[in-house]
Amino acid sequence: MKKGWLEWILLSVALIWGANYTIGKFGVAHMSSIQFSALRFIMVAPILLLITGIIERGIRIEKKDWGRLIAVSIVGVTLYQTLFMVSVKYTTATNASLLISMSSIFTGILAILYKHEAFSLKTQLGSVLAFFGAAFVLLFGHSSHALSQLAWFGNIMGIVAAISWGWYPILAKPLVVKYSALRVTAWSALIGAIPLTVYCLFTYQTLIWPTDIGSWSSLAYSVLFVTVYGLVMWYVGIGKIGSTKVMVYMYVIPLFAVVFAAVAIGETINAMQLLGGLIIFSGLYIVKKSPAAKTALKLKKAN
Repeated sequence: MKKGWLEWILLSVALIWGANYTIGKFGVAHMSSIQFSALRFIMVAPILLLITGIIERGIRIEKKDWGRLIAVSIVGVTLYQTLFMVSVKYTTATNASLLISMSSIFTGILAILYKHEAFSLKTQLGSVLAFFGAAFVLLFGHSSHALSQLAWFGNIMGIVAAISWGWYPILAKPLVVKYSALRVTAWSALIGAIPLTVYCLFTYQTLIWPTDIGSWSSLAYSVLFVTVYGLVMWYVGIGKIGSTKVMVYMYVIPLFAVVFAAVAIGETINAMQLLGGLIIFSGLYIVKKSPAAKTALKLKKAN
């Protein structure tokens, strides 16, 4: 695959993931976030395991690593994916994308707490700056006409989702080094779907099965484009040009999210959202340039 084509493919992945903040809203308009995530990963897991087996000629995980793999799956799929969809459901695509983009900040902080990385003043300064930007989004990032009464809940869930997504690469690091990011992700999809499915089975009578095309189109988009195409191409990119260069495309996802939301559903961005976003990305830039954060950031993957 030529480098030029690969760059366009990675850009398309960033666009797909950015658009998911809007398209995902249609999926959880009637279904619960847990139901949507359960259906998504039940369908995704066999496909990813098949692709992993073809690419890597094996999907085996050693018995001694299953405890960590289960923890990684709970944090990265069961917890994060549910919180992601809750945030998307209740707040604007702009707010959700800006707040969840802070996951790299939490990765840097947790890497220090777990003693994976040395303390870095630059990392801490960047983290404080990003939190300051998040405060702008949380306190002032509301269009006067747009949000439901649960918008605050959606914003807070966006922060909690960012924490869980920041924790994911810290927990997954030993497995990713030993196996591969694709293999760990494939198994995580399967294992993480189990608690979600069990919950849906116990609450089956309360589940809503929508008949509108928007809900099921959103689910299909999440399965085929966001997860299967997006993740596989992301890891192909890492294999071809390295994780550092691929990570650059992470930083355009919120931009695509904001633009797509404006075009598709008429979301507007106010001055405080813009200011908060600029402050967040200034903090992210400082953290990314910090030597202590580079290793942790290499293991990051997107939704």
